[in-house]
Amino acid sequence: MTNFVLKNPSVVLVHLPKTGGTSVRNALGGNVERRFFGHLPKDYRHLTSLAIIREPKARFLSAFRMFKYGNKLEGDYYAEPRWPDLTVSKALDVLEDPWIGYDRSQRSLDWNLKHHLLPQTHPFNCLHVARTIIRFETLDADFSRFCETMGLSAELPQLRGSFGKQLPEEPWSNADNERFEKMFGDDYHHLGYGTEEAGQDSEHFIYKLDQTRPTDQTVYDLWPVYFSDQKVSVQDAATSLPREDCALEPFADEIIPGERSTTWAGRSKDLIEHFHRLQPEFSGASRLSHLLACTIVVLRRDAECQSARTMFWRIMDEQFEVIRSELSLRWLVSISDTIADFGRTPGEQAVGLNASVFANSTKLYESELTVFHPKRPWPPKKRMSPGGDLFDGLITFWTEKGDLIENMFNRSSKIAEMEPTAGKVLNEVLERLRRGPTVYRRFSRIAGKPTVPVIEGRMGDRIRRIIKRNL
Repeated sequence: MTNFVLKNPSVVLVHLPKTGGTSVRNALGGNVERRFFGHLPKDYRHLTSLAIIREPKARFLSAFRMFKYGNKLEGDYYAEPRWPDLTVSKALDVLEDPWIGYDRSQRSLDWNLKHHLLPQTHPFNCLHVARTIIRFETLDADFSRFCETMGLSAELPQLRGSFGKQLPEEPWSNADNERFEKMFGDDYHHLGYGTEEAGQDSEHFIYKLDQTRPTDQTVYDLWPVYFSDQKVSVQDAATSLPREDCALEPFADEIIPGERSTTWAGRSKDLIEHFHRLQPEFSGASRLSHLLACTIVVLRRDAECQSARTMFWRIMDEQFEVIRSELSLRWLVSISDTIADFGRTPGEQAVGLNASVFANSTKLYESELTVFHPKRPWPPKKRMSPGGDLFDGLITFWTEKGDLIENMFNRSSKIAEMEPTAGKVLNEVLERLRRGPTVYRRFSRIAGKPTVPVIEGRMGDRIRRIIKRNL
């Protein structure tokens, strides 16, 4: 669903897909000032608002046919079939799958289909903000009366009629019908379809729904710019985030659907676009983890952004334990760097730097192994004997009995106790480095095991000559 804020006339069109909304928008001039997904900011709720509803099964089939067969509008994205092998069962599967989203924050075929099929009474569709609701079945007459009340003269074109009506009806199994009725039961109940009056042209074309959203505490309401068409540059970085005093619990409660993707390391001038590209990295995690990453992005672009600092420390102080296990080591390091740069005390900065140095030194070492050294079988056939020289007076780590790793970790754990918030991050980084495929874990696995015997003297010289001669 998209809430279109139109100008000349000033009308909010609560556009439910496949209800004739594109035709109505064009009839009203098509001058779009703003778009909002899943919410309508309070600044626009005083405007006249209009929504069109439709018999649920007819609407479902219209969207289904558009994806399967395409539509009749030349040059439109849906002019070509987007999902030619789509079946009713597959479409219902998409609707039932909680890991497929619908809110336009991620663009993919299955998300887009679910966006179009979502029941009209679903809170995301925002029927609760529409003051006037008219029916698709009597659209011409109802829209004309709406225009009369507004003092407008408008004529409805038909723009997005779908192909496929001439083809044999898509078969519905009994199981399909049962699933459909269960999913769309609220539409039939609240919108009055199935009653004698539903399809009749009536003077009473304003319908009141027994559905409200009592609070404005969804992530769509709390982070309106993210769920809109607005672009935000670095100069306006503070406007790219939610209000610094907003409730954080809704962000912690909402899990981002979709399949998790690999890290996106690019950079976009538009902060909102950058945030959207980061989102798949947090699929399966809470929206709060994603929001924390976005605050770090803002601080990297604008170190003086006070609202981003406030949001960062609120999440860290109030909610870090909630999202601790969700964050990858990549983002734990980013958090550590941010604490090192923006810590509120010298102690916080020192603890953040400690975590950052641990992780980044490990990253550098493991990168060197990847670039310069071939992989070797495990366990290693030969271990370094204790006491070998390295450089500038350093000797090698005693792999079997050395306590260097434990001493490093223990000292850092004591430092972590000095700063509760930053200390949690440091301890989590240390734990990830222990568990991950790192130098710390590899040496720990061979600690305490006997050293492979080293052959010295004449026998060793002889064996070395034989090996050299045969290589």
